[in-house]
Amino acid sequence: MKRRFVSGLWKIKMKQKHSAFTLVEVLISITLLTFVLLALYKSTDLMRASNLQLFNHLQNSSTLSKGTSTLYKDLMYADHNITINTRDTFHQLIIEHTTHSLYGLSQAKVVWLVYKNENTLLRIEGGEYHIPLKDEERVEIDVIAKNLELFKVYRSKKKDKILAMIQIQGKSPQLFMSQNLPEAPPKDKNATNNSTNNGAKLQAQVR
Repeated sequence: MKRRFVSGLWKIKMKQKHSAFTLVEVLISITLLTFVLLALYKSTDLMRASNLQLFNHLQNSSTLSKGTSTLYKDLMYADHNITINTRDTFHQLIIEHTTHSLYGLSQAKVVWLVYKNENTLLRIEGGEYHIPLKDEERVEIDVIAKNLELFKVYRSKKKDKILAMIQIQGKSPQLFMSQNLPEAPPKDKNATNNSTNNGAKLQAQVR
């Protein structure tokens, strides 16, 4: 009877011994868990950096898209007084009168140019002003994009179309064309002749 009891206790102790984890097994488990957590952290960090880069890209693209949309409206609501300066590396677009205003003006003068600091594309809106700006001139300046590589504006021979090309450094260029722009009214030959005749008559009277 005692032998059976002792053998029963021995079997129970052996089962308990085999069911428990040794210190080595616990250390190995902790080490493996550490490696897994490190891998997950690196993966999360890479994903976070990728999401941040994607967010910045989308934000820049959205800003530039809004800028090109604004430029398109500036041109479509402008009269024929549009000047393009091509002397510098970046072109300069001057719209003397447009009814498209971001600041509630009935008619606005809008200038698009690239500022040398960080090659920043600016939109300048106001009443009557000149470039370079003077201290007393009041205008609104909006930053459209930075780090530009390209800002070119071309007008067709008939002056009814304008092609604009904008490119930010490291990005693909954006192109758009404004069509059916208003043309300058034709000169009235009769009015010119009348003014010439009136001038001749005035000179004759003075003599």
